[in-house]
Amino acid sequence: MKQNNQALPSSSSSGGDKKSKRGGRNMIRLEVLAICVVALVFFILTLQLTLIPSESEEATQGIVHKSLRDFDRKAANETETETQLVTVTKKDKDDPQTSMYKVIDRSKRIEVPDKDRSLAFVHIGKSGGSTISLLLRNGCIQAVDGESCEAERWKKFPGKVGETETIASQRIQFYLHTGNVESGKMAEYYARVSSVVVVARDPFDRWISAFLSRHPRNIDGLRARNNAARHRAEMNGETPPIWAQKRVFGIDGPRNDQIHREAYNGCYPNVQEFINCATMDEPPSEKDLFHTQITYMQRGFHQEEITLNCREVCKEIVAATSRHIQHVRINYDAYLKDLPSNKEVFVIRTKSLWQDWVKVNNLLGSPEDVPMPDSVNEGKVVNSQGKLPVTSNLSNEGRESLCKFLRNEYILYIDLLNRAVNLSDDDIKSALDIAHKNCPAILDSIGQNS
Repeated sequence: MKQNNQALPSSSSSGGDKKSKRGGRNMIRLEVLAICVVALVFFILTLQLTLIPSESEEATQGIVHKSLRDFDRKAANETETETQLVTVTKKDKDDPQTSMYKVIDRSKRIEVPDKDRSLAFVHIGKSGGSTISLLLRNGCIQAVDGESCEAERWKKFPGKVGETETIASQRIQFYLHTGNVESGKMAEYYARVSSVVVVARDPFDRWISAFLSRHPRNIDGLRARNNAARHRAEMNGETPPIWAQKRVFGIDGPRNDQIHREAYNGCYPNVQEFINCATMDEPPSEKDLFHTQITYMQRGFHQEEITLNCREVCKEIVAATSRHIQHVRINYDAYLKDLPSNKEVFVIRTKSLWQDWVKVNNLLGSPEDVPMPDSVNEGKVVNSQGKLPVTSNLSNEGRESLCKFLRNEYILYIDLLNRAVNLSDDDIKSALDIAHKNCPAILDSIGQNS
């Protein structure tokens, strides 16, 4: 019985053991809690120490914060300044007193009372004057001498444009072109009228067109194209287009025409080669010379050995003293040097040919807008269409050089625009935008000196 009592504990002994275990667990919880409290207190103290800077730290932080504020203020100012610069640049572009637009000066305009107006038409070469001259009853070279042109010549123009004679056609008394300039009588012609209507083109674009129009390959291409168009029209029993009826002339007779061709072939076969030739600064040498042979028919067959000094020829063309490229030689200076400052000027810009034509007619008394072509092709009836065999290949450096050559041409061109009574300031700005695109540096230099 004694063994059994030892093996089986009494119920009172079991209850004591449970209480002892519960007490141990509670002590562990208290210890863990105490450790957490201590850790929390330590963390709070550490955080406070970190957040409360010393005097030196406060000074350092003050400097840093001040620097950041200064930087922000400076950055804000710089941003504001940059915005202002952009705004000023845009404003300058629109302000005729600043940037490239400060060349606009309308003080030279002369307006003549309509009852006192007498008019001449000045066709500056490669500017679109052939198209407008077709719409003028006196738009032929002999009209300046009192001779009549072809009757109702404007009716050759297709569409509504050719249906009715315009006020400008009725009032313009004569036509001036290259032959009149070469006659040396421009001052005399200008003295006969109070006002002039001038077709004008950006000098850079005009020069390129003048150079390419006289290139032998382009001349031959135009002749072949015109001949083919005439042949097709004849085969179909139709009238050839006006541009196909035009003769494409050479230069100054058979011999000089061959010399002109060889100058292109041997000295300046393209625009860039011309600029290279004209700006050559090496000492003269044998390579400046082009030796060739020409053949031509002039009261019989002729064959001749010739030598061209390419450098001299190129420099003469730049100086507008060479007969090799007519519309380069007969330039703005040649047309306008004898135009008195007291003459009224109307300008028809090549890029706005029909809009300006309408406005000129309105100012001359047309009761309504004269008709304009219904299409681009209908408007280009005088000169042949399509791409020429030789086009411009000018480099950026070549463009800069050509613009320098054309500086005086631009001065005269801008003066002409300023004098135009039919052009608004915005019209002139549009023309200057083209000039700035073609020759930005030279236009800026003219503005700085104005």
